[in-house]
Amino acid sequence: MAKAAAIIAGAGRGERLGIKQGKQFLALSGVPVLARSLLNVAAVPEVEEIVLVVNPDHVGRAASEIIPFGQGKAISVVEGGERRQESVFRALRALSSHPGIVIVHDGARPLATPALFRRAMKALEDCNCEGIISAIPVVDTVKEVEGGWVIRTPDRQRLWAVQTPQCFRSEALLDAHERAYREGVWATDDAALLERYRYRVRVVEGELTNLKITYASDLILAEALLDKGGLDVAEPGGTGI
Repeated sequence: MAKAAAIIAGAGRGERLGIKQGKQFLALSGVPVLARSLLNVAAVPEVEEIVLVVNPDHVGRAASEIIPFGQGKAISVVEGGERRQESVFRALRALSSHPGIVIVHDGARPLATPALFRRAMKALEDCNCEGIISAIPVVDTVKEVEGGWVIRTPDRQRLWAVQTPQCFRSEALLDAHERAYREGVWATDDAALLERYRYRVRVVEGELTNLKITYASDLILAEALLDKGGLDVAEPGGTGI
């Protein structure tokens, strides 16, 4: 497969976890959440460069506490913006290489396996498209609600819950971010920007264990999954592949 660069967005403040420090530094089975995300990305052989995005007051801490988990990959740390989109855009402009593929991953998803990253990259190489997202089919009925009133019930067979990693052709991702910046457009994920500018985005099935650490219960569940074993995630001193 083609070589790639990866952006790990870790500038979340952890407010919904009820903590003052960044949630990315919380220990998850003895390893910081952000370090576990970095381990899984660094275990992908095709990834040659990684940019970590953290809050401005955590740059030094990320350099000293997180980068050592990078398995010798070229890693840099940049300050995040007020919004996730701004953080990713800053990381894009900080890349020193010119990769054909850019992977964007949430630092708060520490259980995404290296195999999922490679599957998404392979799908991008094989498809006539500019973006690949990982997602899982929605199993619950979803209601669209406004002001406390149910407006409609979408057909759940067409609904997927989006995860990361997301993989993009680098030129398309940069173009979408630059156009959105000029137009003052904001989106909740990078794929939405590509969709806005008529780039093609496809889906690969994600992993049920690919949790996003948002609430305290997510951290407890992630700990339990790791302690039980059987997850093909990277661990310190290993590859996870």
